[in-house]
Amino acid sequence: MKRTAYLARLALSLAIGACGGTAFYLLSLPLPWMLGAMSTVLVAALVRLPVVSARRIRPPMAAVIGVMLGSSFNPDMLGRLDDWVPVTLAAVAATVLTGAAGYLYLRHVAKLDPVTAYFAGMPAGVYEMTAQGGLAGGDERRIALVQATRVFLVVFTVPMVLNLFLHFGSTGGLSLQNGHGALSLADIAILVVCGAVGWPLAKVLHLPNPPLIGPMLVSAIAHAVGLTEGAPPYLLVSMAQVVLGTTIGGQFLGSDRGLLFGSALHSLVLVPVMVAIAALAAWGVAHWSGGGYPATFLALAPGGTTEMSLVALAIKAEVALVVFHQIVRQICIHMFAPAVFRSIQRP
Repeated sequence: MKRTAYLARLALSLAIGACGGTAFYLLSLPLPWMLGAMSTVLVAALVRLPVVSARRIRPPMAAVIGVMLGSSFNPDMLGRLDDWVPVTLAAVAATVLTGAAGYLYLRHVAKLDPVTAYFAGMPAGVYEMTAQGGLAGGDERRIALVQATRVFLVVFTVPMVLNLFLHFGSTGGLSLQNGHGALSLADIAILVVCGAVGWPLAKVLHLPNPPLIGPMLVSAIAHAVGLTEGAPPYLLVSMAQVVLGTTIGGQFLGSDRGLLFGSALHSLVLVPVMVAIAALAAWGVAHWSGGGYPATFLALAPGGTTEMSLVALAIKAEVALVVFHQIVRQICIHMFAPAVFRSIQRP
């Protein structure tokens, strides 16, 4: 695709996403800018409008969200890591159980081949599992569809369900602005440095999702030691959410409709099982977390680090608890899932 044509399609995709975000905002739906963009771009992709996924511009927007998530940390949280040990153990156990449930269902009910079923059933990132599954000989198209459908359903339904019980709404609870007052020049400089330094540092350390995790960790350190209390402005964070939602919705463009609806059907069965496992594990350890049940559940939920952390911000839950354990969950999968697969495939 020529650059000019791509930019035109990207502009159209972002415009559609922004319209969806605006509609969700006016309807006071949870996480309006991300969920609205995700939903409208998905529909546009399914009806074959000339949209594209925004993943080429997603990394800098992910850095904005990472810096914003890091602003939720404070000095008091550093002394609470010991209290989180039961939650950490529950996160590892829930990850193993959800991965096993995903593999067993996709292998024996959906009848996928072992490689495809294994990597499609892992509750991790879409792109990472698709790439690793492809290298192992799996069907990349099916892995991507199952993973993308899982993320879409979890990201869409979890905020909606929580909103039924917590009524956190849209305009107030979802301001996603943690700073206090206007940003000074020093605050702006510190936040920019967090993003500029954190991203390449995470790549050097081979951390998962470097554009998000790196800036988030550096921002968390800066806020935890008291260098700043500032956070990126609401308008910039809203734009970042539109890009994120457009990326998730646009990745369904060109998908075979039969495969897509088949993946969606299996995900409608599998996702509630995965969410139930996380919900039960969270119920067992919420007493020790110190952050309450909603935060503990989001810490273990089989969604993305970015998305679950944004939900935590929306409901004013303890973001540090969610971020820490979502990262633990992702690292466990990325480090051990391929090794486990190789070991069970070995004669």
